[in-house]
This record gives sequence, C-alpha cells and structure tokens, in this order.
Amino acid sequence: MRISRKNLIHSSIILISFLLVTNLYAASVNEPQLKSRFGDWRVFTHEINGEKLCYIASTPIKQDPNDRNWNPNFFISKIKLNGKNYNQPSLYIGYKLKGETSVSIKILNSTFRLATDEARERAWLVTEDEEQKIIEAMKKGYQMIIKGTSEFGTNTTDHYSLKGVIRSLQELDSICP
Repeated sequence: MRISRKNLIHSSIILISFLLVTNLYAASVNEPQLKSRFGDWRVFTHEINGEKLCYIASTPIKQDPNDRNWNPNFFISKIKLNGKNYNQPSLYIGYKLKGETSVSIKILNSTFRLATDEARERAWLVTEDEEQKIIEAMKKGYQMIIKGTSEFGTNTTDHYSLKGVIRSLQELDSICP
C-alpha cells in the first residue's frame, strides 16, 4: 500500500500535536521525552510501537491580540518516507481557522503560505522544496512571524524566536539520523 505524502503529513501533524499537548499535561513512561533545550526550542523523542519519533518544537514569545487565549506550537519533525529522511515543518495554531484562509509565515524577507487540515487547526507546507526553504530561512533569521485568522474573524499574530533553532536541528539529526 502506498501512502500519499499529503496523508503522511496530515497524520504526522495530528500525531505530533497530540503528543506535545499530552506532554504538557501529563508525564508517564510512554510520553514524549524532552531530550534537550536550545534557546527557545526543545528537542523531543517519543517511541510508538517500537518506532522512534523525533521533533523540535517552540511556542510564541509574543502573541497579538494579547487578550485572547490560544496555545500554538510550531514543530519540525523528522519524517521517513520511501527510505528517505527529511525535516517537516508544521504548525498547530491553537484555534479553528476561518474557512478558505491560509496561514502565513514571515522570516526575514521571505513569506510562506501554509495549507490547513480539514479541522482547520493545523497547517503545513505542501512541497518538500518549500519545507527546505523555510528551514533555511529559519537558520538565517532571528524571528518568525505567523499570521492567521480565526473562524470568528480575529486576526492573530504569533512571534517566535529562532534562537536555538540551528542547534536544535543539529541535535534532531544527531538523535534521529
């Protein structure tokens, strides 16, 4: 059975989002393990049915509007597809996005558009080329600004620090080659 890239991305985003949220609320032997922290980024591993899942994650250092309550997380997970490993960026936005809208990410002078899942709570880049471009921009930048619009029409802006992202990516490659 051949798994499509879109289905693998969707499943990975859901799994990683679930794992991170679970990690924030409970701790047990079968929970994601924090391996290291570099700047504003954390490196996690998790074993599921004998398979090792590795990812880095961060949360915003600033959010607008600041009178709303949402808990977004940005991830880069190590994915193995057709025998090839690559890093896959994705976002759990923390609220339901307005239909027919997209999420944008700005790093330095580059802007990236992300596709959303059917539940409109998660987003990812569609092509591997775009994934590589955003990772390279993250390595060169100092902040990442993510904008979205909630289902109620509220425009949100999340500011992420990129301090520690290079070292976190190196650690990700080291623990999950």
